[in-house]
Amino acid sequence: MKKIYLNMMLCLSVAFFAACSSDTEELMGGSEIGSDVPELQLKQYFAVPDDAKKLDGTPNENLKELFKAAGSEVMMTLGMIEITDEQYAEIKEFTDSLVKRQATATKKYEKIFNWVATNVKYSHADNTAYAVFKNLKGVCQGYSNLLTVMCHTQGIPATIVNGMLTTIGGHAWVYVKAGSQWIVSDPTNNAGYAMDKTAPYAHLIPFQADADLFEDDNNIYHFYGRCLNVREVKHAEGNIYTVPYSVAGFVVGSFNPTSPLPSNITEIYIGQNIESLGENPIGLIEMGQHVEAAHVDEANPVLMSHKGVVYLRRAGNPQIHFIPSAMKSVELMKMDVVYKNTLYNLKQVEEIIFPEGTKRLEDYAIENCPRLKRVYVPTDCEVANNALYNVPSNVEIIRGLPSGIVHVRM
Repeated sequence: MKKIYLNMMLCLSVAFFAACSSDTEELMGGSEIGSDVPELQLKQYFAVPDDAKKLDGTPNENLKELFKAAGSEVMMTLGMIEITDEQYAEIKEFTDSLVKRQATATKKYEKIFNWVATNVKYSHADNTAYAVFKNLKGVCQGYSNLLTVMCHTQGIPATIVNGMLTTIGGHAWVYVKAGSQWIVSDPTNNAGYAMDKTAPYAHLIPFQADADLFEDDNNIYHFYGRCLNVREVKHAEGNIYTVPYSVAGFVVGSFNPTSPLPSNITEIYIGQNIESLGENPIGLIEMGQHVEAAHVDEANPVLMSHKGVVYLRRAGNPQIHFIPSAMKSVELMKMDVVYKNTLYNLKQVEEIIFPEGTKRLEDYAIENCPRLKRVYVPTDCEVANNALYNVPSNVEIIRGLPSGIVHVRM
């Protein structure tokens, strides 16, 4: 690949070169559509809004609606539960005996629930389903793991949900479909609720459901953070991935993958529907190792982008939210002060450019960037002694910004 620098005399030619297919300028990483292409030219890649329903209820209301639309069959996988075939068979043999006199799925569920709630004692221990079964000890995750496995041995759909118990903190419980009844089951606290009436279990606030709810040719979706999330990207044509607007008649609100993105994806286009990349987009950072740039639709009310970097919208002070893992040159928006760990653990970054108006880089503003070569700061920017920490010793701090240079593709 080539790195080509043109001075300002050639600015009028940029539009022509940008329209040509070409090798990418080295620091932009090799994608077909780069983060220095004018935003107006990128609109064609964003998902087009449709008439899908936006999930704007409480987390419990949203999850109830999604489970009913997806159907109970999505709850017939064990998801993240770890168990061997031999362990499952042992639990099944016991459960078969336990419920042998129960004629209906509802009665079988009730027998299983009562046994777990009565016999398992709350204790910090091994919370795998089999360990809880053998030792009769566990915390909420252990109770939920065992209840789910025992239900599955009887063909009763069940899946684990993690979230918050308002009076305590993090919690796990189970959604069950026993016969015609949808049940929100909290075996740790010996409590169960009809799913349809959400008020009685409003103290249980779901954040993530274990079950995959929907799947299409390119993506797998689950419940995350009160909305539909793209959990896995199975396939993408070329190097560009457009986050979908909707699936199964519901607006997709989150893009936080839990599986690695296909290696051909180097550019992500985030539409106006996506309001979350995760509470802290570690998932996207870890799972998008080949991503060089991310672009956000200007109509998005929560997120915005600049030069391939995603920001949270903050009145007068956008906050960096996601720097793509394979980005080599990071050109930031104006920040008066760059605080500790603003740019942290950027494994591929070679160049960082702070724009005019940046007043100070605090200690540890840039940390753990093993390939960093140079940092551009305004001439009047104050740089703390330890602003750059755990970076190569030969990093250049250049006073004055790159000017008269345009990166193009040939």
